[in-house]
Amino acid sequence: MKYVDRRVFIDAAPAEVYELLTHADRFVEWMAPEADIDTRVGGTITWRHLNGDRCTGTFVELVPGRRIVFTYGWDRDDVRIPPGSTTVEITLQPRDGGTDLHLVHRDLPEPMVDPHAGGWANYLHRLAVAASGGDPGPDPLANERVPSARQVGLA
Repeated sequence: MKYVDRRVFIDAAPAEVYELLTHADRFVEWMAPEADIDTRVGGTITWRHLNGDRCTGTFVELVPGRRIVFTYGWDRDDVRIPPGSTTVEITLQPRDGGTDLHLVHRDLPEPMVDPHAGGWANYLHRLAVAASGGDPGPDPLANERVPSARQVGLA
């Protein structure tokens, strides 16, 4: 198992970034057009991309303005990353009037690391734009689907 490790500076306070990550009405500004988020430890986080693919997980840790940890998986059997099978950790640190965001997505099967790294790069960029008051525009991955396990050579 490997992991995705991404860092981005966001020109917004940690409280603003935290809100975009944990409130469904803000989450849809940058990630997906549909989201259902129960922001409490044990609460669920679910979103559906334009292509119909759905991600879902459960919050493990929530420290307002500082840290978010949730389990993660896909509602597609062919991806072989079932809900709850991986963990996303997001740490927010204030810096120079903005936020250093550090995301680590753990427990991914090796062939799925690169597709998820590319997805997170796209969505963290969109998060940074939205958090700084911009419009992230159309999602360039809107018509893309996470590859199936077979497509990446995962037996």
